[in-house]
Amino acid sequence: MVSQNNHLIEDSYAIRAAIEKCIQCGTCSASCPLNNYMDYTPRQVVLMVREGFIHEALKTKTIWLCSTCYLCAVRCPAKINIGEFMTALKRSALKNGYSNNQLYPKLMETYAEYINKYGRISEPRLMIKFSLKTSPFKLLKMIPFSMKLLREGTLSFSLEKIQNIEEIKI
Repeated sequence: MVSQNNHLIEDSYAIRAAIEKCIQCGTCSASCPLNNYMDYTPRQVVLMVREGFIHEALKTKTIWLCSTCYLCAVRCPAKINIGEFMTALKRSALKNGYSNNQLYPKLMETYAEYINKYGRISEPRLMIKFSLKTSPFKLLKMIPFSMKLLREGTLSFSLEKIQNIEEIKI
């Protein structure tokens, strides 16, 4: 990676592995369950960083949508962990003020709060807390559907703290 913008991203194994080993096969993009919602595919973001388009990569919606499900990492023929790559880019974006769209960083902030406190998340609690931070009135629209899911037993607010939580703090 030859770029004057290298200072914008951290020097991590995940970043180096992605830009050095990626064969641009597109397996990560094809595997990603959220790729339809991304502005660039994971493969394209790796290419952006490799070619020195760091500003552009840090501004993408893609890095914030990566849920680090590791489906891409499991299937990658080059054994690249794209989830860790995206996480490194998120850290760099936050550090350098590239969180223009405040929704994605706020969602990641809220997610990290739950992981740090309990070691896991509760989707309903996560969405309530996130909505209170961003758009509280949207919660009102969700009440009828949420009540239906609660009655059916498919939605639960229970959340237990895991043991040895200090080992996984974000």
